[in-house]
Amino acid sequence: MSRLNWNVARRIMLMLALAIAAIAQTSSQIESDDVKRVGIHLKCTCGCNENLNCNMSSGQCHICKPARAKIFKMQQVGMSDDTIIASFVKTGEFTLLSDPNSFFWVVPYFSLALGGVVVWFVLGRLRGNKPVAASAAGPAIDNDPDFARYREAIEKDTEKLD
Repeated sequence: MSRLNWNVARRIMLMLALAIAAIAQTSSQIESDDVKRVGIHLKCTCGCNENLNCNMSSGQCHICKPARAKIFKMQQVGMSDDTIIASFVKTGEFTLLSDPNSFFWVVPYFSLALGGVVVWFVLGRLRGNKPVAASAAGPAIDNDPDFARYREAIEKDTEKLD
């Protein structure tokens, strides 16, 4: 009887090994570059705000993993990438992600230049507000009508002192 149990146990172990090999092969297939190429155009709806190649829960996302398996099956049938993407979007399950803008590299340089211009203007205004030197104040004060009135009053008062 123990010999019978050993044979059964061996068969169960063999079946488990085959099942594990089949699962491993499927997971490597849904992680292929071809599947990722299509998945990058579809938005995952699990809350991660990434594409279908998201690594939420160590790549075991409950939304992405079945979708990637479906993409793999559609590719095996011979469907093109555009057709697969269109079928996913048509069902309403996923939304199409637009390709990244090719001018995105300009943003840091533009921001740096804009910051430099702002600093240039601020420093220019700060330099323009320097206090007036005493030697340069003479002619500007003489043209002031209020100052002329005070000067006349001072002159009248100093004449009385003599």
